[in-house]
Amino acid sequence: MVSGVFNRVYKFFRSQPWPVLLFLLGAIVRILYITSIPPGLNQDEASIGYDAYAILHYGMDRNGVHLPIHLIAWGSGQNALYAYLSMPFILLFGLTPLSVRALSLIMGLLGMLFFYLIMKRLSASTGAGTAAMFFIAINPWHIMMSRWALESNLFPTMILISVYFLLRAFANPRWLYAFTGMLALSLYAYGTAYFFVPLFALGTAILLLYSKVLRPRALVWNFVWFAVLALPILLFIIINRYAMQDIATPLFTIPKLTTPRVEEISSVFGGRLWQAAADNLTAFSKLMWSGSDGLAWNSISPYGYAYPLALPFALLGLTVLLHSWWASRRERESAGRGAVLLWFLVAVLMALITTVNINRINIIFYPFIMLVSTGFVWLAGRVKGIAILAAAGFAMMFILFSNTYFREFPERIGPVFYESLGEAVQYASEHSSGEVYLTNQVNMPYIYVLFYEQISPHDFLKSVQYANPGEAFQRVSSFGRYRFDDLNRVPANAAYIYANTAAPPAASAGSRVKRFANYSVMLTSEQNGGPQDTPKTAAFEFVNGGFEEGTAGWSFSAGTGVAVNNPFAGSKLAYLDPGTENIVSQAFTAPAGEYRLTVMSSSGGSGGKIGIRAAGKLLAETELPAAEAYQQVTLPAVTLEQGIQAEVYITGGNGWINIDEVRVER
Repeated sequence: MVSGVFNRVYKFFRSQPWPVLLFLLGAIVRILYITSIPPGLNQDEASIGYDAYAILHYGMDRNGVHLPIHLIAWGSGQNALYAYLSMPFILLFGLTPLSVRALSLIMGLLGMLFFYLIMKRLSASTGAGTAAMFFIAINPWHIMMSRWALESNLFPTMILISVYFLLRAFANPRWLYAFTGMLALSLYAYGTAYFFVPLFALGTAILLLYSKVLRPRALVWNFVWFAVLALPILLFIIINRYAMQDIATPLFTIPKLTTPRVEEISSVFGGRLWQAAADNLTAFSKLMWSGSDGLAWNSISPYGYAYPLALPFALLGLTVLLHSWWASRRERESAGRGAVLLWFLVAVLMALITTVNINRINIIFYPFIMLVSTGFVWLAGRVKGIAILAAAGFAMMFILFSNTYFREFPERIGPVFYESLGEAVQYASEHSSGEVYLTNQVNMPYIYVLFYEQISPHDFLKSVQYANPGEAFQRVSSFGRYRFDDLNRVPANAAYIYANTAAPPAASAGSRVKRFANYSVMLTSEQNGGPQDTPKTAAFEFVNGGFEEGTAGWSFSAGTGVAVNNPFAGSKLAYLDPGTENIVSQAFTAPAGEYRLTVMSSSGGSGGKIGIRAAGKLLAETELPAAEAYQQVTLPAVTLEQGIQAEVYITGGNGWINIDEVRVER
């Protein structure tokens, strides 16, 4: 049997070497340095990885839920399918960043194969398969998606595989059950599936009935099959929409979240549906045109999600595919092209009800790349010279993108993915017998302790204390011997983990510091007789520095506001549109003393500024760095007089600006 498979692969390679070579190229660029690029671990990766580990070994997640069909995670939920599919890798290799990312890599490789197989079936052109493999192998969105463990990235490849099953059903109707089953399972992959899957399933059923591929009897049985598989997630939606009790069974649990996250990202649940849809469409159009959503982990400028050259080919491909489908719409073979067009259409409609970024609309990119490939093949059959030049242009951009990704991207993304934090946690836990403190400058720092120390969820649940229980993103203040706060003096017999960019705490007697790439660990001895620490807090009347209370305490000009798209910590941030006239500010009074202003900022351009002034005098001001990844900005210390009103202000610049965690500390 093995020799037979090898012979078939060898014969295929001899007859069509280019698709195989392109697949190997795509595999190399997705596998190379995957253990270190991206460096560190995103908080969502750590969350899905730890919950997979906990369910695998203890039968429950970190919130104590037995075999949940949807994870509670931070409070507002995280899709569970990625966790369950990751368990074989965690069982084999232990809980590591690689074992958590292995599923993304496997799905990326499968995505290339199924993309090739689909395009081969959709086109009669001899070069269609080679072109398809070329465009999917070098696509920057697909490469980046395959290299880290964001659970939502499971969804588009599951839909891709289901569409392949659909195409197989044209020759053998029994494949429809595989299509229906994969479509239903994708509901457990990402929240946007709740909108996409029912519309796509309905549209596909109408298309198949119209093309006489599907008989009414088969439609009924497929509906029953879909309903059985989708019932638990449907009950989950109902329970959380109407604040009902959870459902526990011996086989699984349907949990109740603190706040369903789908309501945070979808305009369907808001009161401004049409206005929100118009805003979402504008944001979607800008994203598709620019290729970037401003999130460092989703795209790299100027390459975007598919390179700047791709959009004209996609428009050409859309025209070609529409014409081809319409001309033969009553023929059985045209249903496959109709399914791809339907996929693209429903993905665009979904963008209207979703707060847009690349991972939230990731379902659109496979059909987009299909359109690019279709447009290229059509052009190559008519103007071969231009097609060759275009292929060379795409190849050159791929080379430039790869160079940027492997050489420059790690330095940009390392601080965002908390590079070396795991090493610091393990070092502090091993070398201190007392309490271990971890800075709150890390987004949900407790999850990194759970992940890297592989603490039992039973032990976590016994002692966990939440700073804001019941909210969408519950922040842990402590559990066991671990504390999560910012210190200005480290207590005796303790360890403190802090960012290298932050001001170090006061050095107590008998202390030593171990420095890692982005984080340091200060260890103190039992003989330390210094005063006990008190956590830093926002100074006096300065309030809401993390914007978790919306606009409270702040003044916002036109072109500014509070958003939830990409906070550094918590669930909210302040944003400023381009323009120096856009200002966010807060006035406050404080006792006499010396104060330091810090802020976490990310921006799409230079020119933005932050400063502090009092009694008509500018005390300190600096320009915000032009970096899409969050950077900490600290102003020099300033002296405030007793009872004098001071003002912190942020002004816009040449690009968008996101602001979070503004602190005035004495």
